[in-house]
Amino acid sequence: MRRLASALALLALAGIAGACSSKEKPQAACPVGLIPADSATVTKFRDGPGRDLTDVVSEAEIVNILVQCKYDPKGVTVDLQVAIAGGRGPADRARVADFDYFVAIIDPQQNVVQKQPFRVRFEFTDNRTRLGMIEELEPRVPLKDAFDGPKYQLLVGFQLSPDELAWNRSQRGKP
Repeated sequence: MRRLASALALLALAGIAGACSSKEKPQAACPVGLIPADSATVTKFRDGPGRDLTDVVSEAEIVNILVQCKYDPKGVTVDLQVAIAGGRGPADRARVADFDYFVAIIDPQQNVVQKQPFRVRFEFTDNRTRLGMIEELEPRVPLKDAFDGPKYQLLVGFQLSPDELAWNRSQRGKP
């Protein structure tokens, strides 16, 4: 299930950290949701060597994630909401931008238990240059003990090429 979010919904989600909700008896906390800094953004450039502002075709950022969960005897189902903002760059001519991102489940020993790719598409109609979207996903974390849930992590980031990763790392600390 996916839906386009208004700017207000994105702003509201941006102020929310991962929290659990339950209408039943107290339970273990949810797995921890994280956005790795290296994969929180992606910038796509037009073909060629240029890497300045005029060469940007599109860019996106994972603004925030909301993690809620529901435990059952076999594990936990996570209600994961991913707020993503996308923008057109000066070099864009298509008015459509696709971005690949992933959700990875990491166990307490830091092993990747599961990694699933997703694609989000922004269609820039009219004169819009920025859009926001909230992706709703339901990853399932199998657990032997319900109280192990908080020991797991959910990583959400863009699937980057080596050049895109190098670009992100080169931009750290720049205004």
